[in-house]
Amino acid sequence: MKYSVVFFSRTGNSKRVAEKISKALGVKPIEIIQESPSFKGLFGYLKAGYYSMRNKSVKIKISENYKDTDRYIVVSPLWAGKPANATVEFLKLVPPGKVTLVLTCIGSDTDKIVNDYESKNGKFKSHYGIVKKLKNEEKVIDEILKNLQK
Repeated sequence: MKYSVVFFSRTGNSKRVAEKISKALGVKPIEIIQESPSFKGLFGYLKAGYYSMRNKSVKIKISENYKDTDRYIVVSPLWAGKPANATVEFLKLVPPGKVTLVLTCIGSDTDKIVNDYESKNGKFKSHYGIVKKLKNEEKVIDEILKNLQK
């Protein structure tokens, strides 16, 4: 099976997770690049939250070819109770049934968030939450890799 690890990251947390998964799978990570608007710095953080709460579209480009794959592992930060806007734009381009969604956050209930998202957009192949306050990053990455081998 051919995997593509696709990520969006504003601060580097989701990038780090995507790189770990990519390395274990022997593939190059593919970055979702938000072209506009910019969410850099403190004002960018505030703008990102506003855009997320308002479900505003953003313009993205993808760093590599992402279409020639059997399964997508999409890594995204959680913003205002949903995947980051750039990730949402990417998810519109691929069938949800081919996606394993990995959300990174500080302390939210990722299961509830994914269930809410899936009810409107289609069911993912699987989903995981890497929650900073639970210190579960390595455990969840190991679980993802184990389940991909099934």
